[in-house]
Amino acid sequence: QVPMKVVFLTDGSPRIIKVGKKATIHFRKTIAKHLAFKGDITTLVVFALKEIGKGNATEAELKRIKEVLAYEKNENIAKDATLAPEWIAEILLKNKEDE
Repeated sequence: QVPMKVVFLTDGSPRIIKVGKKATIHFRKTIAKHLAFKGDITTLVVFALKEIGKGNATEAELKRIKEVLAYEKNENIAKDATLAPEWIAEILLKNKEDE
């Protein structure tokens, strides 16, 4: 089994905390703008796409993103698209328009 890496975003100082013998919790520094997203789903989608990288998302991943965004409120998608990088905002808004 591959141990899961738990990462929390913070506007405080970055740090790693050991929990038990093998588990760790990573606190990764980010800017306040990244903590201002309204929707839980769009927040996850934005950070997932940032991790995948621009132009690296497969058709299957984009299809899954479209499926999960159907559960997010349109006003949250619109608001969060203004906070996301331009290439991610295009994906969010394109999926919103396709509905």
